[in-house]
This record gives sequence, C-alpha cells and structure tokens, in this order.
Amino acid sequence: MKNISWSQVAYTNFPYYKYSLKYTLDSLERIGARDIEFYGAYPHFYLGDVTPSDIKAVSKMLRNHNLQVINLCPENCTYPVNASSANFHARNRSIEHYVRALEAANEFESPYCLFFPGWAHFDEEQEDAWKRGIETMVYLAGIAEAYGIQLLLESAPRTSSIVTSADKQLQMIKEVGSPAINGMIDLTCLHNIGETVEKVIDKLGIEHICHVHFHNCVELSPGRFEHRIPIDGILDIKHIVNVLDEAGYRGHFGCEVFSPYESEPEKAMLAYKKWFESVGLIRD
Repeated sequence: MKNISWSQVAYTNFPYYKYSLKYTLDSLERIGARDIEFYGAYPHFYLGDVTPSDIKAVSKMLRNHNLQVINLCPENCTYPVNASSANFHARNRSIEHYVRALEAANEFESPYCLFFPGWAHFDEEQEDAWKRGIETMVYLAGIAEAYGIQLLLESAPRTSSIVTSADKQLQMIKEVGSPAINGMIDLTCLHNIGETVEKVIDKLGIEHICHVHFHNCVELSPGRFEHRIPIDGILDIKHIVNVLDEAGYRGHFGCEVFSPYESEPEKAMLAYKKWFESVGLIRD
C-alpha cells in the first residue's frame, strides 16, 4: 500500500449486538482497537433511550478503554427513523433522534456522524420526499457546523434512502450547501445500486469521500445482501482497496458486519485484522 495505513482501520460494535456494552468495549480494547466506529443502537446506545447523563457515562467508558469514536452511526434506515417522512410526527421524531446523535458525537469528540436523509414510499412522489430530506439535512448541518462535526451521506437502494447514486450524493451536498456535509461509501450498498468505487471517486472527488463501510457481501436472494468479512463474498475487496489507495484515500475503513457473526463478534474483528495484515498493513 502506498498511502493507506493501519491507523485507518476502525473496528466496530456492529456485530456485538447480542452482547452488553461492557463486554463489547472490553473485547475491542483486548484486540487492540483504537479508533472505532460506534453504532448507536440497542443494546449499547439506542438514542431513543439515552439521557445526557447516559451520554457522559458512555463517553467515560470509551475513554477508560482507550477507544476513540471516529464515526457515530445512529440507526438510520429502519423503523422508526425516516427523516424525509410525510408524517409530521415521524419526521420530527427522526430529526430529534439525529440531534441527539450530534449531541453524543460532540461528547465523544467524534468528527463524523452518518445520517440517512430518509426514504420515500414507493407510491409517493420521490421529489416530495427529496425536498423534505433537503430541509432536514439543512437543519441538521447547521447544528453540525456549530459542533464542528461532519455529516456523512452514503448512497443506498431506494428501499433505504432518497440518496440512491453518486449523482444524488453530489446533488444533496450541493443543495444543502454546508461545509458540514460530505460523502462516504458503503461497499454493499454500492454494489446493490450497480455503481463502482471508481465512479464515486470520479463524481465526488476523493477529498469528499471521508469514510468507507468496509466489508464483503453475499446475495441471499435477489436484491437482498448480507455483509461479510473481507475473505468471504462476491466483491473484489483487494481491488477496491487498491483503487482507494491509488486515489489517496485518507478516511477510515469501518468494519461493518452483523449476522452471521453475532455469536462470536471478536473473531470477526480479528478476521479483519488478519486480512489487513495480508495486504501489507502492519500495526505500529
């Protein structure tokens, strides 16, 4: 690797969702994690439940385990979160959910938050949902600017987001018009929407790709994918990393996997470690 270094590897709590937060942080510290991506969801940190004192307590737990959150990823695209909803109550609840995420990210000193701007019902006008999504992201970007936090957008299928391509990522970044909003890549979503890393780099510029959800994937049924560790799946992971390396990518690789690793999540994180070492990244 010419540019990518071990410091860009971010272990995560994603696959630990059947374990307590204490076990998760103990495990991440045990395997040598430093920078981590933190999934804000039950049972570790569901933003609908946490109080300001909970946020401070978790922040202290992270510090005590020598872990630095580099991206806070609240639950984004499943019930009950939809920040582009035509339902006033659902949209406001979703916005409050994201504001609380920004409060937590500020306490954790995380530079990034990943937000989905919402999704549209298949039987409604997509443009109406898009306008609501822009309004939402303008509001949230204003708060993020005050905190010094960057909001990250990823492209995803229409079932999850109104941002369904690199073109839509760029359009939203331009329409929101804030220095506090940037892009990222999720490798499974990218494959699902039929785009490539090369296309995203060409559209956004490598300087606007601030994070990568890094994993392989398998297709369980048409259009339904499952995240997998790098050695298991249909993506040419090494090629993708080489493309990012040649482009001068400086963000983190968030090790985002869930099932089928929930029973032994530490093994999944160690599998990532082994893969990164196999391509020449050695921990300093």
